[in-house]
Amino acid sequence: MDIVTTTSVFPPSYQAEEVLERLAGVGFTALDAGFDYFIGGDRLLAVDNWRERVIALRKRADALGVRFTHAHAPFNVASEDVQQYRALEAAALLGAKFIVVHPIHEIDGRIIVDVEEFIRVNVEATQKLLPYAEKFDLTLLSENILWQASVHPKNIVRLVKEVNSPRFGWCYDTGHAHFYGIDPPILRELDVMPLSLHIQDTHGPGYGDEHLIPGYGNIDWKEFLEILHEVGYTGELVLEAHHQSYEAPDEQKDGILAELLDRAKKMNAYYDRIAAQ
Repeated sequence: MDIVTTTSVFPPSYQAEEVLERLAGVGFTALDAGFDYFIGGDRLLAVDNWRERVIALRKRADALGVRFTHAHAPFNVASEDVQQYRALEAAALLGAKFIVVHPIHEIDGRIIVDVEEFIRVNVEATQKLLPYAEKFDLTLLSENILWQASVHPKNIVRLVKEVNSPRFGWCYDTGHAHFYGIDPPILRELDVMPLSLHIQDTHGPGYGDEHLIPGYGNIDWKEFLEILHEVGYTGELVLEAHHQSYEAPDEQKDGILAELLDRAKKMNAYYDRIAAQ
């Protein structure tokens, strides 16, 4: 599996251009463009010359030997904010093929509890974005998140089946699932496999959405990798373990990111050993 990290390992005070340079310097060669963080003020999608900056960022990435394979939209699937549509075009300009767009989990401040309502409102909203996915040659990915009907991967899989489009799939977030006591064996129960992953560690129920480097929480990563191989996952190892570097002083960030990459390489090596057996 290729190793990918979100650019959100750096906070929004860092320009996208510096983030690219720093991650390439650490040794990452594939990135997930975190447009959910590059917004507001002089953020990548908020400025008038956003398209020119995105094109220049792609050129610099090419020169550094770095690929953008994924992106994360700034809002949920219901948003009609201009930056949502910019994110879709920007992802394509960077060369990404997948973009995560969170499902709708609340309406007018009311958290959606009923699964049928969750499916209905998300199918309708997702269908409105499918023409843009087609236009920009993207696959939209929903994700198991943290509120009521949005929590369980089974509900996300059902959403994917209801939308029934080659331009729509889902991303399995390890930390979000573990926070609710839902662990890797759930993948054996699903009849639609994730097209992508958000790899992050956490200590489980009661600890919050920690987004830790694998090994800093208590997810069983060997079991996870064994199950990934068992169910035939064919995507990339996408890291969304950003809190430790995000919150660290600048002089510590590169060392934290080097550890993140090292741990991901060890996970990849273990997966390869399983596959070779």
